[in-house]
Amino acid sequence: MEKHVLDIQIREKTGKTAARRIRRSGSIPAVLYGHKGNKVLSVEEKAFKKIFEEIGEHSIVTLNIAGKEQTDVIVKDFQQDPISRKILHIDFLEFERGKLLKTEIPVKVTGTSAGVKKGGILEVFLRDIEVECLPRDIPDSIVIDVSELEVGDSLHVRDLQIDEKLKILSNPEQVVIAIGTPTKVEVPIAAELEEVPE
Repeated sequence: MEKHVLDIQIREKTGKTAARRIRRSGSIPAVLYGHKGNKVLSVEEKAFKKIFEEIGEHSIVTLNIAGKEQTDVIVKDFQQDPISRKILHIDFLEFERGKLLKTEIPVKVTGTSAGVKKGGILEVFLRDIEVECLPRDIPDSIVIDVSELEVGDSLHVRDLQIDEKLKILSNPEQVVIAIGTPTKVEVPIAAELEEVPE
């Protein structure tokens, strides 16, 4: 797994006024929840978005805090403006190496389904799989090749082929992907046309 390092600064002031000032300067207010205590931080918006677009919400990020210490975290949660989609606040969760961690791994679909080539519709019902594993074993994604799926086929959580180092916590009966039959929309033809009075 590739290491992603994010430079981050310690915040000296908290509160709404300070948070607005941080956002105006091009950064995002953040909190680090750690086993040694919590820290209030800020991170440059462009730097965070670049890494976030590459790894998604649940992968490991190494925080370089004020150039003095490094710690491995995952993005526990973030707040986003519903209109502008701008990230307003981030919660980082620190974890201890060597201890099992529960997290969600995004599903990545590859290949073109045989059923889709025949007119079927690819439907993704589960976009993240909950797993338990050691931090070093967290994959960036769970890759699913749908090339062999025909119309009417479905893939459940129990069917996933994953590394034995991962323990799946999601419901094994839950459908992850299915190839649906296209529905034909028929436009009813009026048997009789309405008479228009002269």
